[in-house]
Amino acid sequence: MNPLRALFLSLSRMPPAVMLLIIIGLAVLVTMMVTGKVSEQEKTFNAKQAELETKMNQKGKVVYTIKDIPEGQTIPTEALEEREIEQAKIPQDAVASASLAAGRVAKYGIANGSIVSQHDLAAQGISLGFESKLKEGMRAMTFPVDNNSGVAGFITPESHVDVIAMVGSGAETKAKPILSDVEVIAVGQMFQKNPGATTAVPASSVTVALTPEDAEKLIKGIVAGKLYLTLRNDKDHTPVATVDVTSLFAKSQQAKADLAALPPPSALPPPPLPGVGGGPDMGGMPGAMNAAPPPPPPLHEIEIWSGSKKDVLSVPKG
Repeated sequence: MNPLRALFLSLSRMPPAVMLLIIIGLAVLVTMMVTGKVSEQEKTFNAKQAELETKMNQKGKVVYTIKDIPEGQTIPTEALEEREIEQAKIPQDAVASASLAAGRVAKYGIANGSIVSQHDLAAQGISLGFESKLKEGMRAMTFPVDNNSGVAGFITPESHVDVIAMVGSGAETKAKPILSDVEVIAVGQMFQKNPGATTAVPASSVTVALTPEDAEKLIKGIVAGKLYLTLRNDKDHTPVATVDVTSLFAKSQQAKADLAALPPPSALPPPPLPGVGGGPDMGGMPGAMNAAPPPPPPLHEIEIWSGSKKDVLSVPKG
């Protein structure tokens, strides 16, 4: 016989009061079981929710940029800063340590205040072209330096310098800045900065990024005299007053001014009239003396300097 049917037959033979009590007891038991199950599930849900909230409120470390990093530039350590933010706000591919980003090449431009992510970094072992070091509208130009004029090799790519031209010699020596706050993009053959380097690397040439107008000024400075570089603090971009190198040749400028002020050469004097001078052979009066030619005007000497070479130009005084 079916056990369930046997149970119902047994209950049907019991007095109604006993059967009611049994039914109530079963209902209470089922209710307690259901309530216990629901309570257990609620506790599990609350525990998982609390765990999730704890994870959401936890903080993690990310790397922020504290200055703009152009595309293709090697990321310097001083441009990065580690910060802790809420875990929920951390991008999935965020870089967690500044050491993982320093020395890497920026695949794209990274704005100041941005979180550095893996997709911002070029793959290791892949170097972008040298042209990527130049901003739009700028030109690269290389000129020679030595151990003294090149700050003993302490200039590196990404350094900023002022260019000073020196002309003349001795008491006539003059030196003035001709370019201000110029970015160095290569030293010798090296165009990527070596983070953490503590040794100077002397080089015989420096490559800088210039506007076309400043490139012309630098060419004139290279031809006219000797160039010296002065290294700036990486946070100092205050411009200094500059001059054109030709303004350092004061005497040459004065010579040009004197020549421009000279009067035009006078016309030749007319031939002597008959009977006034020139002697008997020229139809003059016998015994008359020929007029002596006027003495030449005194000469004015002008010194012209080109670098350390001196030339003297003699011109009539006006």
